[in-house]
Amino acid sequence: MEPTEHRSAVGQLADDLRWLEDHCRRQPDLAAHAGTLRLASALTRNVIGPFLEGQPAKPLHVAVVGGAGAGKSTVVNFLAGSVVAEANPQAGFTRHPTAFLPNGPAFQWPTYIGFMGPLNRLSGDKPASADEDVYQVKRVPPARDGAADPLSDFVVWDCPDMTTWASLVYVNRLLEVAALADVVVYVASDERYNDEVPTQFLHMLVRAGKAVVVVLTKVRESNAQALIEHFRREILGRLPKLPDGTAPAVPVIAFPQMPQSERTDPSGAGARHRVNLLNQILMLVESDTALRTRTVTNAAKFLSTAGDGLLDVARRDLAEFDAWKTAVLAGKADFEERYRKEFLSGEQFHRFDRYRDALMDQFELPGAGRALGNVIWVLRSPYRWTRDYVGGLLVRPTVANQPESLVLSASLTGWLDRLQAEALRRSANHAVWKQIAVRFETELGPQARERFVQELRNFELKETDELDQAGKRLLDSLEQRPALLYTLRGGKLAVDLAAIGTVVVTTWPPGWMLLLIPVAVSATHQATELAVRATAETARAKVRNQREDLVATVLTAPLAAWLAEWPATGGSSIEKLQQVLHRVPEMIRQMEARVQAKAAEWAAAKPAEPTLPGATQG
Repeated sequence: MEPTEHRSAVGQLADDLRWLEDHCRRQPDLAAHAGTLRLASALTRNVIGPFLEGQPAKPLHVAVVGGAGAGKSTVVNFLAGSVVAEANPQAGFTRHPTAFLPNGPAFQWPTYIGFMGPLNRLSGDKPASADEDVYQVKRVPPARDGAADPLSDFVVWDCPDMTTWASLVYVNRLLEVAALADVVVYVASDERYNDEVPTQFLHMLVRAGKAVVVVLTKVRESNAQALIEHFRREILGRLPKLPDGTAPAVPVIAFPQMPQSERTDPSGAGARHRVNLLNQILMLVESDTALRTRTVTNAAKFLSTAGDGLLDVARRDLAEFDAWKTAVLAGKADFEERYRKEFLSGEQFHRFDRYRDALMDQFELPGAGRALGNVIWVLRSPYRWTRDYVGGLLVRPTVANQPESLVLSASLTGWLDRLQAEALRRSANHAVWKQIAVRFETELGPQARERFVQELRNFELKETDELDQAGKRLLDSLEQRPALLYTLRGGKLAVDLAAIGTVVVTTWPPGWMLLLIPVAVSATHQATELAVRATAETARAKVRNQREDLVATVLTAPLAAWLAEWPATGGSSIEKLQQVLHRVPEMIRQMEARVQAKAAEWAAAKPAEPTLPGATQG
């Protein structure tokens, strides 16, 4: 893969992780997660990116980290072999990172775009207390006796304090260097070895696969071993387990209380302490290539195994977004229920009556048979008049139903009012609801009503077409089956003639009993009419159900889908969050595969290097 492709992928992943970090920092209760995200972003930029572009293994990096007043600068001096770091009794004196390069040939300093993130490299010399987003590089003076430096392949970093995850300035500077480090020296004092935030930081570094050496400072020599055992049990015993279930191997040494002469002469009077520390570091180093490969592969594994955890910062936002969607769906259900009760339950679809009448007309004989049908129709006139009169007395007048457009508009208003009330109620609890509440009157409400008008036009066209199609299906059920139609017509006529014949035969000779003939033909017609009405009412009920489904699919479903996604549109944080959540897991998987392929290239191309020289007391 071309370097530009690596650079683009690394840059995108680092940017997404950085955005998640900034998003997280806006929620104070997630400040600790922000630290993990910054470390992940820094690992991507400072370790994985340079490795994929072919940055040499040298220089290796040792970062000295710890809480306030732990004595980090003193440990830096012992690593360097001379007083190079500004040790100061004032806690928090060191406020920006400083890299100390060993005396000798110049290293190829990383020039990768995005290296060290927001920290700029100083061109001049400034005191360690300068509170700026910078780092500086200094050279360690040569040893007085000219001996080779055991850490000749290492850059030693003096870092700011780790005091609180909410301290954006110090934490960001510290995490940039911690991510870069191949070996981390974790410094804790006798008085504050169990401070919460530094301990959390130690756990995070171990999860990131960093090689860690613990130095306990300001310890009485007589208490050193006991404190080391206590630290291993109480602090290291709670470290996250490795994938095989074992505890990480973290060596612990003590820097006992020492006189001024030893602190100011690490390579001379304090050599015994320095040798002990260097030996612990060099025991972790098989070769510069092996150590750098371990650093990079562990960084990729951290991104992969911690991928779900890195996205935990988004869970609450997504939960609130889901709550908004739930509120939208509840409003949709209320809309449809109100439409069903206030309109459909009383709607008779009077346009459907003409299809019912047309269906009844299909039972009349066509052509020459029409004359006979008219005679029978005249015979039914007394029944028809009586039926209409009695029906008028018994049936209550039809109550006018509310206009459909009025019910739909009122249902929409109720839906939006409910959503606005919910947004206002929850606006103090989360930014998602606050954003909705603030933009409801000016954006969401007007836009929702505009979309409703558009969807309503489509709905009205479909409902008219659907009613006509239902009526035509009712008529076509007979017209497209002529055999059945003529059978029904002939059967009805035969029943009428049979009824007439029966009356004539049974009442012969003619008399007033012939008045039973209108009753007989009216009874057969009424039976037919009841059958037609039952068929029409079944079709009308089906139309009512179809209208209910039509409202849901054509009107409320599109509007609900738009309302549900509205907070994630228009460049909102939720929209960005969804994009990041979609990209990050896949990009992490790709990054791990690229690192594994590159590490395999290194293993195949480079012969095993000799172990770095150990530290000996001169």
